[in-house]
Amino acid sequence: MRRTRTAETSAGRTGPDRAVSDVLAFVLVFAIVIGSVMLLSMTGFQAMTDYSDGEQLRNSERAMEALTENFNDVLRYDGIDKRRGELSLREGTFVADPDGTTLEIELDTGAGTAPADASPVTLGEFAYTTGSDRIVYEGGGVVRSAENGGSVVLKRPQLACDEGNESVLITVPSVQANNGSIQSSGTLEVMMNETDRKTQIESGVDEVTVTADTDYDNAWNATFERSGWERDTASATPKATCGESTGSDLRVVITVVETNVRY
Repeated sequence: MRRTRTAETSAGRTGPDRAVSDVLAFVLVFAIVIGSVMLLSMTGFQAMTDYSDGEQLRNSERAMEALTENFNDVLRYDGIDKRRGELSLREGTFVADPDGTTLEIELDTGAGTAPADASPVTLGEFAYTTGSDRIVYEGGGVVRSAENGGSVVLKRPQLACDEGNESVLITVPSVQANNGSIQSSGTLEVMMNETDRKTQIESGVDEVTVTADTDYDNAWNATFERSGWERDTASATPKATCGESTGSDLRVVITVVETNVRY
């Protein structure tokens, strides 16, 4: 009886078996390569997206701080009643609101405690929103807030308690604006105009107390701590006192600048 023999390769395996093994190896290697490329693409794309979002947030913070520095000239100098600046929105939203944080300022002259002439002061605000973060101008400072209610002060308002020199200096704007918002990918021009300025100067003050009714508790607490005030940690809202620890006679200057923001 005649038998047919299958030719063997030099490695001792049959030709068809080796062909199947080569195909399986190629498929496995190809699948690993494609899977690795897809995994790297997904993680790399996410990393690039996160980096882009973070960089946009940092750019927004710097832009708002620069705008704030420009606008605060209206607060610092009597001879300057108008400032304008530009903000690149990059698909973000800009909104101005005449409400926001309210400051209550009380003066203790030894004969009793009384509100300051301009108290309470509604600061108003304008804000740039990108993603889940808001960069807010209020009180002459800049605050970053998140959807979870957290907030960080980026630039402090001008509330200085200097007990060593027996002085308190409070200079804040009260922003008036329409409740309108604008979203754009381009550049927005923003203008601030002074409409009124009120200054109160007092000498011989024992204590000054400031209470902030605000959505940005963490930011205002940090502002008080970094500006020389003695914070009332038992208060449910941000509250601080200047002069309590020394009992010195303080010279107090409180300036409230009413402004209008247009864009």
